[in-house]
Amino acid sequence: MGYYDLKKLENPNDKTALEKKHVPFIEAPDEVKKGEFFEVKVSFGKEIVHPMEEGHFIQNFDLYAEYYQLARVDFTHEVKAEATLTIKLEESSKLRVFAYCNLHGQWEGSKDITVVE
Repeated sequence: MGYYDLKKLENPNDKTALEKKHVPFIEAPDEVKKGEFFEVKVSFGKEIVHPMEEGHFIQNFDLYAEYYQLARVDFTHEVKAEATLTIKLEESSKLRVFAYCNLHGQWEGSKDITVVE
């Protein structure tokens, strides 16, 4: 499994155990005002907690609005793999999170955000 073998949720109604602990979970409002800051929380293992052990952990994630990178968060195995970021958007976008697990490769999660005037 290489770094660029991107995995994502195939069927939201029938998640595998790997998907339940690796697909990034994004908590953010569905609708925000243009140019106003809002919080985005990214976590892993909403249904099955992802381990954070020396041999198996989420190393990092990148947050994008469509294809524009907003942030990168790095982890060690000594911390919980979650972060809350404060961002703003100028137009409606798909927030995309790309996370890397040192054993199971790269995973993607996404959430659509509508921007209103």
